[in-house]
Amino acid sequence: MNTANIFRIVPIVCALLILFPDDALAQRRDYGFRFQNRLEHDHRPYHFGFSLGINTMNYALRPVKNLQGLYGFEYVLPEHDYGFHIGIVSNLKLTKHLDLRFIPTIAFGDRYLEYYLPGNWEGEGRPRGGKQDLEATILEFPLHVKFKSVRMVNTRAYVIGGLKYTHDLASIELGVGEDILARIARNDVHYEFGVGFDHYFYYFKFSTEVKASFGLTNLIREGELDRRYYDSIDRLNARSIMISFTFE
Repeated sequence: MNTANIFRIVPIVCALLILFPDDALAQRRDYGFRFQNRLEHDHRPYHFGFSLGINTMNYALRPVKNLQGLYGFEYVLPEHDYGFHIGIVSNLKLTKHLDLRFIPTIAFGDRYLEYYLPGNWEGEGRPRGGKQDLEATILEFPLHVKFKSVRMVNTRAYVIGGLKYTHDLASIELGVGEDILARIARNDVHYEFGVGFDHYFYYFKFSTEVKASFGLTNLIREGELDRRYYDSIDRLNARSIMISFTFE
């Protein structure tokens, strides 16, 4: 099974888990009233779990002024790709509606930088001046505050926000190679925010979450070829969107 098919199947399976009838998961009913599952879970001072999901990684790129006049490129554009991530959840209860969460994660994905030369749209598109594949294997250390709504029987909504430090194990910041157009810094700091839903089943709590991440560090570094490939970029910041499924 190829990667594209996996990314199509995973969200469908998780959606079925969310919509699966509660009585099929041994949820008790009495005269049409649904009892709350796992009441003790909300009173624990701390608990653990694991998280997995899919992501899309990209860059926010700002080229230098007078790009074509100085370096001969009409555009320098980032291109996103898809990946997946796995994490370990550590949750500390602060108040009834507030938690502190630390979720060390390893994320895999790809990003690209594409350099386009002036010209007309012909064949497959505008002539390229080069393309840099920036494979990512990122260790993430996020610290989030989670604000939870009132529990609605066995579901509650929440919002999260915080900071994370990242270290890219696959970065070519220190690499050597004739085909390196530009290097990317290994270390970064991001701010993040997201929304999600907690679903309390009979044996576990299952959460679905969407989160956006915005890097603060200018990542662009010198390459091995012509200086125009990195001097043409004034600022390069990481961006990502993560869809996570958590079991606690």
